[in-house]
Amino acid sequence: MGKDGKAKDAKGKGKQAASSSDDAGGGKGGKGKGKGGKGGDDLGTCTYVKARHVLCEKQGKINEAYKKLQEGWLDNGDKVPPAEFAKVASEFSECPSGKKGGDLGWFPRGKMAGPFQEVAFNTPVGATSAPFKSTHGYHFILCEGRKN
Repeated sequence: MGKDGKAKDAKGKGKQAASSSDDAGGGKGGKGKGKGGKGGDDLGTCTYVKARHVLCEKQGKINEAYKKLQEGWLDNGDKVPPAEFAKVASEFSECPSGKKGGDLGWFPRGKMAGPFQEVAFNTPVGATSAPFKSTHGYHFILCEGRKN
């Protein structure tokens, strides 16, 4: 039944799905779109994501926040611990969620605006996205989980 639901949704969201593989830059997303079962990480196919984020109006400020994570973890190839991400979010984020360490909790596909949703649903669990622009400003995301 899930496949039937996806086929119906694909008619209304076909352009979004096609642009998501283009935006992500990964060749895997485009060809595996209809197959679903090939990858074990559920990138782009899960129904819910648990994420934290940092939101800044100015690109310079988001880059400064991201640099803190680069210097501490990302440049070494390490994953950013959620508690450390939360400290950066509390310090830099201009979103009300910043007071909660950037925690957005679990949210379904379709709830967040275009670019934010694409990045959130295509960032591997435990990974931090690169900064990106949305209609609300500049963000980066820590994906903490995914489920169907």
